[in-house]
Amino acid sequence: MSDDMCDMNGHMNVRFFQTIPMDYDGNFYNSLVGKDYISKGFSFFTAEQNIRYLKECLKGEKLTPRFRMLNANEKLYHFVCAIFKESGEVAALIETVEIHIDMSIRKSAAISEEILQTLFRMRTEHEKSSDYPFETKLKIK
Repeated sequence: MSDDMCDMNGHMNVRFFQTIPMDYDGNFYNSLVGKDYISKGFSFFTAEQNIRYLKECLKGEKLTPRFRMLNANEKLYHFVCAIFKESGEVAALIETVEIHIDMSIRKSAAISEEILQTLFRMRTEHEKSSDYPFETKLKIK
């Protein structure tokens, strides 16, 4: 954690708890649908987000984000970013639900079968990788 990430209290400013998963979401988005997806007339918008601050993050601490796809359906996907401190403690949990949008009408639209299957494969792989000991607040069916 660098000086520019600290607020007047000497700990990480709340906006960086959103920046970390947003940076991931951009990378994930590009690998899922490609940088030109908007030019094809579709995008994803953040529909809901829940942030839980669990441990204070101080200047100089090394933080590591870990992501997990929790669920997906024909229009939504739900993931969580856990921000870990070097000690192994979880500093924050950031849950996000994204909704698929048809940009021509700016309303929700079904995710293509190819993309949906990719989301399901990711969820299955993440479920195999480790136990997830955190209760989530957001849900999609």
